[in-house]
Amino acid sequence: MALTLLHFAWRSCRRHLRRSLLLAALLAGGLFVLVFLKAMQDGYVSQRLEHGLGLTLGHVTVAPGDASSGGSLTGAVELAATLTNEGDVVAAAARIRFTGLLRCGDASVGVSVLAVDADAEAAATRLPHAIVRGSFLEGTGEPRPLALGAVLADRQDLRLGDEVVLVAEAHDGALVAQAFIITGIFETGGSWTDAGLVCIPRVAAQELMALQGEATEIIVRAARPEDAPALAARVAARPELAAASVRSWRETAPEMVGSLEMLQVMEQVRTVVLFALVALGIFAALTLSLYERRHEFGVLMALGMSPWAVFGLLAAEVGLVAGGGLVVGTLVTVLITTTWLGREGVDFSTLGATLPGALEGLTVVYPVLRPGNLLSALLWVFLVALTVLIVPAWRMLRADPAAALRDRS
Repeated sequence: MALTLLHFAWRSCRRHLRRSLLLAALLAGGLFVLVFLKAMQDGYVSQRLEHGLGLTLGHVTVAPGDASSGGSLTGAVELAATLTNEGDVVAAAARIRFTGLLRCGDASVGVSVLAVDADAEAAATRLPHAIVRGSFLEGTGEPRPLALGAVLADRQDLRLGDEVVLVAEAHDGALVAQAFIITGIFETGGSWTDAGLVCIPRVAAQELMALQGEATEIIVRAARPEDAPALAARVAARPELAAASVRSWRETAPEMVGSLEMLQVMEQVRTVVLFALVALGIFAALTLSLYERRHEFGVLMALGMSPWAVFGLLAAEVGLVAGGGLVVGTLVTVLITTTWLGREGVDFSTLGATLPGALEGLTVVYPVLRPGNLLSALLWVFLVALTVLIVPAWRMLRADPAAALRDRS
């Protein structure tokens, strides 16, 4: 019986080929819209985390936990090296962070200073890769090398090779100054970074600030930013870090957490609306199709086919059409989202849009297609196609077969 209904369903789909193709295209389009927009959302979030955290913050931060340490970490370089052996850790870097004044001739400007080891920082963050002129902290002679943002350099009319003086308050409270030579200018697209950040070698800052330890913080880059809280818990459990403060980016960047939570709420609302629109489109197409076939149903029931058998025939037809449409929709979705836009990206600057906040300076978003999202969308669209069939089919099948036979409109 089931094979017979399936055979009849296949013949009916072929007989009404235009209607079947239209419904299949509707289902394929609905699947593409759901999966593509979710992939764009995931790509946006992923890039936002990478751009906002991977520039200078890191995914996990280790800092002194009490005043007895003198505000610094002893053995920080060796500790950073051992942290790279922790699971899910891509890189770790010891750094010194403080504020100071940058004297350029007769002018002075307040800056945030990041003192790093160039190679370790290049593995842990993207900042060394943002150099657009010169190099990042290359050179070991005197004066020591310094890199700064392009906006800051333009405002102070600074060029490569210019000598500047960095003034800061040392650990013992004394006011200290040291000369540096500009060896690199970076451009990240972030207004704060490009206008107010300078980088110097960590060893130079250690001497300048008269620190007891080697660094004031260690940043850790995880394989996945989403796993940072679990990684922070594992790092904090290490005996040598019992007195240290270990925090994930969810604690060090609360503004980004709030922004991502808002994005999640907006995504949930968008998903509900899209699901409802897709379901409404499928419902309208099936209802119109069933209304046009009411005479056909009357003939089948007059010939002795039970209403349940007719309903099974309809379900088989919808299943075949939905299956074909979803297969095509999956192929189109993967080709466009992964093969094409996953490599080329969507350039929002051509659409007149400006990306805000942590994505400032970026113009292209690359969609990220996750298999779980594709599978859930496939299942949902297929179930919707079968579910919305129930109401119109039930109303049609309860009609009088004689009346349906007389209705040929």
